[in-house]
Amino acid sequence: MHSSHRLLLLSLLPLALSSCIDNTRLKPRAATGAVPISTFGYTGLLGPLNWAGLSPANSACSTSLTQSPINIDPSIISLLPSAPVLDFPSVAAAEFENLGSTIEVITNGTTTIDGTTFNLKQFHFHAPSEHRINEEFFPLEVHMVHESATGELAVVALMFQLSSTETTELLTKVTENIDKIQTPGTRTETGALDFGAVVEHVQTTPLFTYKGSLTTPPCAEGLTFIIPQAPLPVNVETFNKIKSTVKFNSRYTQNDLGKANILDVGCTAAAGAKIEAGKAVGGNGTAVAPAPVTQPAAGKQPSHSVAPPVVAPPAASAAPVEAPASALPVPKASSAVKEEAATGAGAQPVHHCIMGACHTVPAAPARRARRWFQLYV
Repeated sequence: MHSSHRLLLLSLLPLALSSCIDNTRLKPRAATGAVPISTFGYTGLLGPLNWAGLSPANSACSTSLTQSPINIDPSIISLLPSAPVLDFPSVAAAEFENLGSTIEVITNGTTTIDGTTFNLKQFHFHAPSEHRINEEFFPLEVHMVHESATGELAVVALMFQLSSTETTELLTKVTENIDKIQTPGTRTETGALDFGAVVEHVQTTPLFTYKGSLTTPPCAEGLTFIIPQAPLPVNVETFNKIKSTVKFNSRYTQNDLGKANILDVGCTAAAGAKIEAGKAVGGNGTAVAPAPVTQPAAGKQPSHSVAPPVVAPPAASAAPVEAPASALPVPKASSAVKEEAATGAGAQPVHHCIMGACHTVPAAPARRARRWFQLYV
């Protein structure tokens, strides 16, 4: 199928499901209770470079000036003035689903920020991390998605670092039955979940905060991120369980907040480069490089693709031009010269080059011996 036809078909797909807004007012769960499977991905035409092409509703992915994730520069991104209040009750088990684009846990709780209460709707996983802190990425990032009574979204984004000595028990319990949801659209239950360590970490660690966007389609703006400055630990076994299930599901780092969308920047640069490249392209669409011009060695027939030099006749009063000794051919016996003239022995082949393709044509038999200066005429 032609690539343009494939892009057209992809543009007719329905609005891409977003793990960032799943189970919120913007994307409520279906009444049937079926696990929603994402219609976007992280590879090829379903990946972040073409999210805007999957649906007109995703145009912000390629045009918005406030996109996430970003590199958290401590000199630019501010800290939350006061710690939020988290209330995440322990549960005996929670729904654990594979959406295709991530794995997600459906649970409840609240986070209060500056007097506004946000309800925890779900949390899901990104490997590797989507955000970077001072240019450093982390193996894992967990998004705890919240929604206020007015529909405002907030995400507590937790970074995780690999550790050989400690781990976060919450993730160990979440992944107890992860082998049962290896296929998108499947569901199981977690083990017993205790959020105590996570709550303590968020309430006692400096928190970066900024207004960004969904990191999945439709990439809508206005989402508040709260990101602890320090990561939580996760052991290799638990991390590998998560990574082997989600594979790779991280959107590339976006431009600085308020600056041109990185896709716009790239497209503009690519268009300019294409125009410049077109100036050096021949009529058949193939770049043409000038062939090197070399003088043939003494006694050799020049290539017909090289224009012979124009030699001005000497002035009448000038002394006769003498050939340099090194350029003069070695004299032959008169009998040898006669034989060469009669048979063509010693005649040089002619090299033709057309549009970079060269071939050799044997020279016609010589009718007379050539003198040294006739080789260039």
